Amino acid sequence: MQTHLFSYRHDGKLWGFEIQAHDAEDARQRIGKLAYATYDGVLVTKVPLVLGPMAILAAWVRNATRTLLTQVR
Repeated sequence: MQTHLFSYRHDGKLWGFEIQAHDAEDARQRIGKLAYATYDGVLVTKVPLVLGPMAILAAWVRNATRTLLTQVR
């Protein structure tokens, strides 16, 4: 998948957005489907897909601590 860029004018300003697609033709076909799109809400945050080594270590320590604490009780 590649990120394809599109632009359009609205209220006298130039706006842009991106579409994930396999190629330019796929991207254009996806744009054609936008008329059938539904509004899902406002993006609040993005969660990273890949965790760095510190985040992995922190999660491992947290999980190990919780496991040990539940076994002691």
